[in-house]
Amino acid sequence: MQGVDHFDPSGLTALVLDDNHYDRGISVDQLRAMGFGRVIGASNTMEAWEAVKHSNPNVILMDWLTGGGGDGLEFARRVRKSEETPNRAVAMFMLTTRGSAADVELARRAGIDGYMRKPVSVFALQQRVKTVINNPQPFVVTSSYVGPCRRRRRPDLNYLGPLRRLDDVAPEQLVKGDSEELDLKANLARARVAALEAASRDLIPGDANKARLVYRAVQDLVEVGEKIGDPTLVLGAREMARYLQAQGATDRLDPEVVRTHVSALHQIAHLPHALCEERQQVASSLKRMVDKKLRQANAA
Repeated sequence: MQGVDHFDPSGLTALVLDDNHYDRGISVDQLRAMGFGRVIGASNTMEAWEAVKHSNPNVILMDWLTGGGGDGLEFARRVRKSEETPNRAVAMFMLTTRGSAADVELARRAGIDGYMRKPVSVFALQQRVKTVINNPQPFVVTSSYVGPCRRRRRPDLNYLGPLRRLDDVAPEQLVKGDSEELDLKANLARARVAALEAASRDLIPGDANKARLVYRAVQDLVEVGEKIGDPTLVLGAREMARYLQAQGATDRLDPEVVRTHVSALHQIAHLPHALCEERQQVASSLKRMVDKKLRQANAA
């Protein structure tokens, strides 16, 4: 697991832009817990811009500011387009309570690398930041857009099914409900993932009691996912259940595989439902990981 999951940000600088003192403190603490060597907090876009120019951060976490703290989207565009920016390709993440498809698209057009709904767990945040830093998108500079490449993979032109493009989203992947209902569903999912994380924290190979606790927590997550109509979360949780069933309460059960799976489930639970493709990609990667681990176990 070391080669895949290794992420050492001890030599990196992070900037947090949030006009809410409490939320800003949480994000700063999370980044420090992740191991960032330096973390800077800014309460408005003016402070953040000075930090960009003088501290050249590797990562920027920002809220969707619209009031006295400045305009968050305009700040993102300034970072991307200004000649004063030391690194216009700096990784930028939007952490906000907003999550409509229109908001996500506006953030993408401003050059944002990643978009996550608050509250965000340190596990989900680390997974998202690690992915963008370790596997950055090509950087694009045009007259109308500056930022990470927004193109999807090219579609299979021989495919004649109902979804013509690879970035088309099947209707059954969309979680239904208005914004208030979606927030409630997301909070239910996050609570179950947090319970699963707690159950797996002290998991060790061969401990049957703890393995059963983890399995029950996974089953609870599957049940919640089905009740709230989130097939992506259900898929990710069922893949974890499949791994647990195959390995059983034996020495073959790898706690690191379980905890990696939990981190990915955190990411699914925290990504806005409007980001259907991104959520589905995380769930699909879990299936591939389980397939690989079970093949390795069978070959041993």
